[in-house]
Amino acid sequence: MDTWTCPSCGSTATTRYCGRCGERRLDIADASIRSRIGVERTRSFLGRTLASLRALLSPPGRLTRDWIQGRRIGYLTPISLFLWTNVAFFLIQSASGLGILTWPLRIHLSDDSISWLTTWLLAQRKPGVTAETSGYAAIFDALEAVHAKSLVIVMVPAFALVLGALTLDRREAFRHVFTFATHFFAFALIWLSLLFPIAAIALRSMVAAHLTIEHHAMDMTITAIEAAGFAAYLYVALGTVFGLSRLRRSVTTVALILALYVILKAYHAVVFTVTLYST
Repeated sequence: MDTWTCPSCGSTATTRYCGRCGERRLDIADASIRSRIGVERTRSFLGRTLASLRALLSPPGRLTRDWIQGRRIGYLTPISLFLWTNVAFFLIQSASGLGILTWPLRIHLSDDSISWLTTWLLAQRKPGVTAETSGYAAIFDALEAVHAKSLVIVMVPAFALVLGALTLDRREAFRHVFTFATHFFAFALIWLSLLFPIAAIALRSMVAAHLTIEHHAMDMTITAIEAAGFAAYLYVALGTVFGLSRLRRSVTTVALILALYVILKAYHAVVFTVTLYST
């Protein structure tokens, strides 16, 4: 095969796919395709971001499918999209004052699912320190927020491993499964960025109206809506990307939601441990 220049990164390649970025070679003999490539190469960062978001959501999985099939021009890379949505997510979280993925020390120590671990680690590392020790708690909470931002990405490979195991019979390349997982977490951060500020506004409105609020019921409602959004994305995306049947999509979606809960708890344990041993 003769050499060609990759329109995405400018590298020279001799195979069907670019060895540097993975872009698939297109037949540019057609003038219309050549024109389209020229437009896509000059697309701004904002344009590529908007195109990526549209493909991410309409329908869910289209961005992953396009990326896997080599239609990558005009999109952000999966990692870039994830990182930028992560930045936006934590900016929204900071501005709204909500701790969606950041937990203060007292929450880490009171969560029934991981408190056995966090209390033991705290006793080993900081004997005599409790959540009520305001001086240490303030230091821990500030550093925990920093670590929470940078460690979100550890959930992506864990989720990809679970998805890979659930689709093992299809012999999907792990890079494809990882791309799916990266795009899913980009969607998850967007969904949480929309859901929790709306929930916070609704809660404040209820307080202002002097309505009785059952916090446990409110938490369960928000958790159910959160899970429903994740499930809707996964159900459609699994069909778009992997062509799974409706029954298998349903079963796989339920399994992934359950796995996501476990991964989230493990993420909080990792963040707690890293923060504890950094102070």
